[in-house]
Amino acid sequence: MQVFLANDTSRSAHAGCKAVMRSLHAAIAAVPGLKICGTHSVGTREIDESAFYAADAVLINGEGTIHHSGQHATYLLALIAEAKDAGKKVLLVNALFQQYECQSDDILADLALLTVREPRSAGFARRYGGTPRVLLDSAADPAFTEGGTATPLTHGWVIGGYIDSGLLKDPFKRIEGHRLNIHKSPFEDIIATLRAAELYLTGQHHGVYAAAIAGCPFIVTPSNSHKIESFVEWTGLPIPICMQQKEILPAAAFALRNPSIYAELQDFMKSQSVLTSAMLAEALG
Repeated sequence: MQVFLANDTSRSAHAGCKAVMRSLHAAIAAVPGLKICGTHSVGTREIDESAFYAADAVLINGEGTIHHSGQHATYLLALIAEAKDAGKKVLLVNALFQQYECQSDDILADLALLTVREPRSAGFARRYGGTPRVLLDSAADPAFTEGGTATPLTHGWVIGGYIDSGLLKDPFKRIEGHRLNIHKSPFEDIIATLRAAELYLTGQHHGVYAAAIAGCPFIVTPSNSHKIESFVEWTGLPIPICMQQKEILPAAAFALRNPSIYAELQDFMKSQSVLTSAMLAEALG
């Protein structure tokens, strides 16, 4: 069986995006007889039509893209409609859904597989006919999250990145700490580094995931969608989400006083699943 892979983030410099595709490629490779016949890269709105129409199925990485009716969101939704019209099986995985408009009220109906990364996206997907399964982001694939190389820390507090379009602009600029760039190291190295940290401050979804896997206390500011808030809600743990600059230092003090919360979060991560080859094989029949 041939599959066309859409929204491939392998070429991204972002450690989390690379980790997602590493897991997805491994899952595809582990399904007997399943081969990738073509690939569409994230951020583009053109496909190899011969490869697309030659495929028996279309697998779309929904990571971080389908929200607020952005151009890439509407493009991927149109790709779903085109694949369904062509009689292909459609698998939309690792997806985020939030506040998009679509001409079809059932665009997510009759998919062979639909997986989302947190419950708010699941609720939104149901509004458009979807029957989603909530799984961890594929970056958390336990097959790849051990054995990283830690960066020596210059400070117990590690300062991560933030999204330019997030709620707070440069939220940690006045806070002293070791700066950790999620664009410069493999995801497992980020995790290994955070295992030795006292506290992590981040405004990035995959930064939250790295800290959660590492068991590192952290605080977070919102990104450009509901993905962080919804993930924290899903865990049921009182992890501080700072909506204002003045909340950051009190939240940091709270996190440092309550390391058991993050031990519970680490256990939560171990109790959940990412997308597996068995799920793909079952969906493809």
